[in-house]
Amino acid sequence: MNFFSYVVLGGFSYAAGWAIRTYVLNKKPEPEQPYNLKHPAILAYLGGFFIVMLIVSWLIGRYVLGHTAIDFPFIIINSLVATFVYSFGLNPEKARYDVPD
Repeated sequence: MNFFSYVVLGGFSYAAGWAIRTYVLNKKPEPEQPYNLKHPAILAYLGGFFIVMLIVSWLIGRYVLGHTAIDFPFIIINSLVATFVYSFGLNPEKARYDVPD
């Protein structure tokens, strides 16, 4: 995969996390424990996305890159990086860009 392919994959990962946060988590009532990366719902979404990315990474390796054998290092690293980028879109902690006086 080239750099542009990784940028596109990262964009899709971030957009998926943002969509889950915007259209699923923000529509639910406010939880007792605030959403952060240690919240059980967030951890479940991260785990589910990692499993999906394992399958997607295997498909990319097999059919796009032409790896005849299962390339475990590529699949694991690609899935971890995509899940890391997904967590930025999923993380509901609002960044504060307050300009100092």
